[in-house]
Amino acid sequence: MFLPIVGAVALAIDAAFRGNRRSPSPQQSTITTSLRTQINEMREEIENKRRDLEKYEKRARRKNMKSFDDVAKYEKRRQKALSKLAHKTKTIKRQGNNIGIFGLTSTGKSTIVNSLLGKNVAETGVGETTKEITSYHGTGYTLWDTPGRNDELTYSNEKYISFIKGLTRRLILIQYTIKENLNLIRLFDDLELGYDIIANKFDEIDEDEQSKFQCQIQREIESFRLKLKKNVFFISAKYPRMFPSWLEMVDYLTNECVDYDNSFTTDTDSDTSSSSDSNSDSSSGLNSDTDDDS
Repeated sequence: MFLPIVGAVALAIDAAFRGNRRSPSPQQSTITTSLRTQINEMREEIENKRRDLEKYEKRARRKNMKSFDDVAKYEKRRQKALSKLAHKTKTIKRQGNNIGIFGLTSTGKSTIVNSLLGKNVAETGVGETTKEITSYHGTGYTLWDTPGRNDELTYSNEKYISFIKGLTRRLILIQYTIKENLNLIRLFDDLELGYDIIANKFDEIDEDEQSKFQCQIQREIESFRLKLKKNVFFISAKYPRMFPSWLEMVDYLTNECVDYDNSFTTDTDSDTSSSSDSNSDSSSGLNSDTDDDS
């Protein structure tokens, strides 16, 4: 019932915009553009939820699930089976410092890639712009941008499991709550893989509400009993210098004295990704040299 109503509201607002033929003021144009962007994001989210619901309904029909108890039992069996397979999956071994960036659509994964590199190399915009795991090479490290759909079927993919096991760092981007990526976090905990929580778009929270939001995230971490969470950074990838956590995060990611999860010396071909080389002399990102050694 909710989704059709939201869709109708979005269409009504859009139609109202098109029906207004008078020349808008600059302020009205800004507001109109902002609202249209929100409408597009809303449509994208609705479409994603619709697809997820269809997938779930198909699985439910195949399993002949008729109650919430049936659903709970199925999910428990599925999680156990995934855990066993994940533990048996071989790791894709890579050389150097490999940093994976995870998060739902519109949490700013591509923006953080661009800010860390000091260069616009990853496409950003409304909706999901990253369709496959993509690598971006910096000086002494590689950033891996991942698709933003929180689709559990993706986690069941053997190549995906191999990929996440071979990473040095795992950055989980959230915007509102830990719940956005709780299933992925559970998988990391089960596989004994460390990860960091990155609360992005901190600038969009009212200044007098920021402390409350930080406390909320900390309570969720304790409530969900996250075992292998290493750090929590509250940042704005769009405005890196706005909060001190950005430089703290950069220092952490480039600190060679830290014991990485994996120290690999063997390169393997990655058939699960595409690559894009980049370099920058930006002092606010990971690159400090103008030469790319990758």
